[in-house]
Amino acid sequence: MTTGQLFTQLRTQLQDAAKPGLAGVRALEGAAQTVDALEEAVKLTEQRGATREAQRFGEMLRHMSGGDPGIIREAELAARQAKPELWKGVLEPHEQR
Repeated sequence: MTTGQLFTQLRTQLQDAAKPGLAGVRALEGAAQTVDALEEAVKLTEQRGATREAQRFGEMLRHMSGGDPGIIREAELAARQAKPELWKGVLEPHEQR
């Protein structure tokens, strides 16, 4: 289901939640599930966007360095020193195995 469809469904469920009795309760329960689905869809969209951005920057780095691993390593070291908070939890290449 698309986010647009989820929002439409949520609007309907919220309108139905105003109904008296069990129908309103069930609509409200459905709305809670729809909100969960929307949150998951947003997270997935954010992850995909971040992945594509990382790929674009990786390609730029590869082209700028001419593919030379030494130049890439120097750029990584400089970036780690300039903004260490961005590298927390990221292993150094010699630590990966």
